[in-house]
Parts: sequence; C-alpha cells; structure tokens
Amino acid sequence: MRNDENLDKQHALATRFATNLMTQPNAITEEDLTELREFFTDDQLIELSLDVMKWNYQKVSVALGTDREVREGELSELHFDASGKWSFS
Repeated sequence: MRNDENLDKQHALATRFATNLMTQPNAITEEDLTELREFFTDDQLIELSLDVMKWNYQKVSVALGTDREVREGELSELHFDASGKWSFS
C-alpha cells in the first residue's frame, strides 16, 4: 500500500510529465522517465501520453481561432457512457 507521500510524488510526477508533454515535450529527460518508472509501467506511461494528446488535439484550432462553440455563448457539459464514449449535453 502506498503512503500519502508516495501518492503525492506520483501525482506530482504525472502532472509534470503531462504538462511537459503538452507544452515542451523536449523537456522530458531520461531522469524524468526514470522517476516516473518508480510508479508507472511503460504501458501506463504510454496510456498517459495518449490520453494527454487526445485531450489536447484542439490546441491548434484554439490557437488559430478556428475552434467553434458547441452552443454559442454557453458552456457544455462533457459526459461519458459506460464504454468511455463521450458526448456533450
């Protein structure tokens, strides 16, 4: 069982990894990966990487101003069904 200190470190490492992957992937070092592997398997790191990239696909359209609102002037809620498929409501 993990103690709180390890869990905090695990979250901090995952957050730093995700942030670097989104903003400056070349900043991810071998030391970072070694630290991450204390808590995550390679398969988990691949899954985390794919999740980060999946949820950041819109960055280019947002930066270019070509993104569109689902409902103009309103926030939309994102929902997931049992299989993980997402939809807006």
